[in-house]
Formats: sequence, C-alpha cells, structure tokens
Amino acid sequence: SAMTIRMTSKMVTCQRPFLLTGVDNVQAPGDYTVETEEEQVDAISFPVWKRNNTIIHLKNGVTTEYQPIDPDELQEALLRDGAQEDPAEAAGPETPGGRLRQAKATRFVRRKAF
Repeated sequence: SAMTIRMTSKMVTCQRPFLLTGVDNVQAPGDYTVETEEEQVDAISFPVWKRNNTIIHLKNGVTTEYQPIDPDELQEALLRDGAQEDPAEAAGPETPGGRLRQAKATRFVRRKAF
C-alpha cells in the first residue's frame, strides 16, 4: 500500500539569538518557518502519525537554507527564549493564555444606582 505523508508548517518567533545542533552560526531573533514531515502508521484502527523530519528555514540575505533540526531541541530553545508557552504546562496569570483565562473567568457586576 502507498504511504500517506503529510507536511505541516508553522511560524515560530525567537526574541533572542539562538543556536541549534547542526546549525553553524548563531541565528538572529525573528520569525522562522518550521516544517514537519510525518508518515501515517498502518495497521492501526485510528490515524497515527510518526514524525520523519523537521526542518527550519534559515534566511541569509537572499538565500534560504533548509536545515534539519531536532524538534525537541527547538522546543527547549523556544521555552528558554520565552517567546512561546509550554503546551504541557498550565498557563500562569502572567502568560497570554493565563490572562485570557483570567479575563474569561472575571465576572462583570453592574452596580445599582441609589
């Protein structure tokens, strides 16, 4: 049977310079495209995807280098950077997700005029 492969793409933002294994130079803060290729695993009753490859687009002037990276290392770098929230942790009140939850939980009370 033919393999089913999907490619997902997301934009990550780094607020500080960063370095990843396999990348020769420290990368400047900014927005980076990260693509992940996954293969569907057969013989299971529900869809399961196995990650095959993750690459980051590194722009250098007019050229773009497509560098394979370890997605776990990228996630750790983003958490150290503080640009993204850890999806595994509950958002604290100082994070955007925490502020949104806090705002939704706040009740607006109208006072009667006497």
